[in-house]
Amino acid sequence: MSTTSVLVKDKKCGTCEYWAGERVISRMIDNKPHSISVVSGSYSCAVQAKKTIQGTGTCMKWKKWCSL
Repeated sequence: MSTTSVLVKDKKCGTCEYWAGERVISRMIDNKPHSISVVSGSYSCAVQAKKTIQGTGTCMKWKKWCSL
């Protein structure tokens, strides 16, 4: 499966606590996460019931992923 890179500072679904897609921290700078790789495709969101969202999407209810 292909992946997309998302910067940690961006409020994208891939960096959100509620997004259910696969993701891993892909780049560290000064021992801090800089970017993550998110699996391309649509995954469920705990906040937006019955909707599937891509990792590069956005939402007004974004909450920082706890691993960041």
